[in-house]
Order: sequence, then C-alpha cells, then structure tokens
Amino acid sequence: MLRIAAVAHNTFREAVRDRVLYGVLGIATAVLVFTLVLAEVSLDQERRIVLDVGLASISMFSVLVAVFLGSSLLYKEIERKTLYVILPKPIRRYEFLLGKYFGIVITAFVFIAVMGAVQLLVTSVQAEANPLYVVGAAVGLPALLGLWVWKARDRTAVVLPWSLFALLVAAMVLRTTDVVLAPIMAALVLSMGEVLVLTAVALFFSAFSTPFLTALFAFGVWMVGRSADTMVTMKSDSIPEAVKAVLRQLVGVWPNFNLFVPGRHTLEHALTEGAGPLTYVVNNMLYAIAYSFVVLVVASLIFQRRDFL
Repeated sequence: MLRIAAVAHNTFREAVRDRVLYGVLGIATAVLVFTLVLAEVSLDQERRIVLDVGLASISMFSVLVAVFLGSSLLYKEIERKTLYVILPKPIRRYEFLLGKYFGIVITAFVFIAVMGAVQLLVTSVQAEANPLYVVGAAVGLPALLGLWVWKARDRTAVVLPWSLFALLVAAMVLRTTDVVLAPIMAALVLSMGEVLVLTAVALFFSAFSTPFLTALFAFGVWMVGRSADTMVTMKSDSIPEAVKAVLRQLVGVWPNFNLFVPGRHTLEHALTEGAGPLTYVVNNMLYAIAYSFVVLVVASLIFQRRDFL
C-alpha cells in the first residue's frame, strides 16, 4: 500500500502542475459563470438553466480531464524512460498501475470539488443570496489558497484540502437560500463515479496503446456508454430482433455511464419520496467501484505482460 500511495502522490503532483489542466479549469469556470447570462435570456427558467447546464458542464469537463490524464500520464513514464528506473525497484507493475489510477482519480476529485464550489456560488448568485456571503467566498477562497501555497513546503499538498474546504464554504453559502442542496451534491458525487470508471477504461487502453488511440478508444467507450439505456429501450421496427438481442447483451457488459447522469429532476423526485437520492447514489457508486476493479485487474494483467525492452 505504501508503494501504491507513493506512486499516487507523485502522479497527483505531476497532474496538478499540468498547464492543460489549468486551461480546462479556466474554461469550465467561464462556462459555469456564463450560465448566469444564459439564465437571463430564458423565459422564467433561470434556476433550471444555471443548475442543469452547470452540472452537465461539470460532468463533461471531468470526463475530458479523466480521458486526458488517463491517456497521457502512463505513456509519459514510458516515453521519458522513467519507467525503466522505477520497475527494477521493489515495486510490482500492478502497484505502479494502481498508483497511477489513484493519482488521476484524486486529481479529478479536486477538479470536481473546485467546479462544484463554483457551481454552488453561481447558483447562490442566481438565488439572490446575501452578496456579502458570495463576494466573501469568491474573494476569500482564492486568497486563502494563495496564502497556503506561499506558506507550504509542498505547494501541491494544499490543493486537496483547499478544494474540500471551498466546496464546504460554497455549500454553506447556498444553504442561506431556498435552493435544495442535496440533489446538487448527489450529482457531483455521481460525476466522481463516472470518473472512476472512465479512468480505469483509459488506463486499460493506455497499458498497450498510444495516447491518441487511448483517448479515442476511451471517449468512444464513454459515448456508447452514455447511450446504453437508449439501445436497450429503442423500439424501432427497422432494426432486426437479432441485432436488438446483440445490443442488449452488449449493454450488459458495457459500462453504463448513463447511470451517472440521471438528471437533477430525477434526484429531486427521489428526495420528495422520502428516501432521498442517497440510495441511488450509493448503488451506482458501488457499481462504479466494482466495474473499475474488474477493468483494472484486466489492465494489470496486460501491463504485466508488456515488454518494455
């Protein structure tokens, strides 16, 4: 476990220093803020626009982060020849692969937490929260991050706790309004479940392919997985029954990414029924963990047999 943790820590440090990640973070933040403009031109659907477009954007950008990191970080170790220095040490190949996986997952978790904090603050603005709370959070949180980075010996170590603190502060600001917080937080957790599975899929392809093909294959798996429910439920007469049967069998083994984007209204409906979205979230997170475990086992077997000479 210590060896896996060491690889995960170094992977996280490498990932958070990547300028591409900051570019994606900046674009995602701009999109979330822009939802306030879109809300103003809608017809009495301001809150719906801010929440639905914002949460969909977080899901989409977190997918891009998972595919980008999953397809590039492992290949960089091979391209830079650093893998040849690491593997002769007392570390198994599956431990190295798992370390990469957890490092990428933690990075994506930080990304979702930061984007979630921005989403909650944007929603607070739309819900007409106290401006002092919103401005205080929007100014104070970046200032706190700058102070921590200035004081810390390892600058990357402060990113994870700061992102959690930012999400907590933004949630407290939103709680001062009439917006229901639970479905939004549930949607963020489900985005994390989607990242768990997609990162495992990306590392599976990365174990034997190039970054471009890995990204292409992983994104293709994600697109088909988002359409899994549609393939099962379609009733077109133009499609032969044999083809429908094959599609149903395919959906049974294909990662169903549609489970992680049920829509805010579905989660709100679960909340009104009394059970809340917790049951739905727990079941699908267990599915994400189990599926990721299976994919990582297969990826480890492939990576174990790969010849780097």
